[in-house]
Amino acid sequence: MKRTGGLVALVVGLAFGAAACGGGNGGTMMGPNPVGTGTGMTAASFMSVTPQGGATAASVSAPIVFRFGAAMGAGMEQYVDLHVGDLAGPTVPMSCDWSGDRTTLTCTPHGPLASRTTYVAHLGGGMMTEAGQALDYTQYGPMMGGQWIMGGMMGSSHAGGSWGMMGPSWRNANGSYGMAFSFTTA
Repeated sequence: MKRTGGLVALVVGLAFGAAACGGGNGGTMMGPNPVGTGTGMTAASFMSVTPQGGATAASVSAPIVFRFGAAMGAGMEQYVDLHVGDLAGPTVPMSCDWSGDRTTLTCTPHGPLASRTTYVAHLGGGMMTEAGQALDYTQYGPMMGGQWIMGGMMGSSHAGGSWGMMGPSWRNANGSYGMAFSFTTA
């Protein structure tokens, strides 16, 4: 019972297919090259967002909640914003507060969101843990409807300004500007 030849052909075929679909930006089919320690959950993993990307009928008055696998560093809330429509749209004023252990960030818009409107929660690439680890979005971000943000790919600007004006601290080590989670309100 010799199956090695078929297995080798399958592996080689998958490798060539993946190489052909890589996008030429140093990324993989699932997005840019991951950072952190790989595909397993790490202490620096992004764990969840509510509402998830792709959600419909999201509450106009509920907060946006992000959960992390480790305590996040001071000031990391500055890398979170909420846009109307898409990333080029205006930002929605909101207040963000950390849980006592700094693993949950709850962001509350200053007023109710408009109904039947698309919003994009942007979690910037510069997010770091208290220990100085870059946040790893690869395990759970795409599963929750997250889209990698590569400068300019989702519009020509970020909140009406150029991507470059965001500064290098908004960028992740993988070259992305973090992840975007689009949702529509009820």
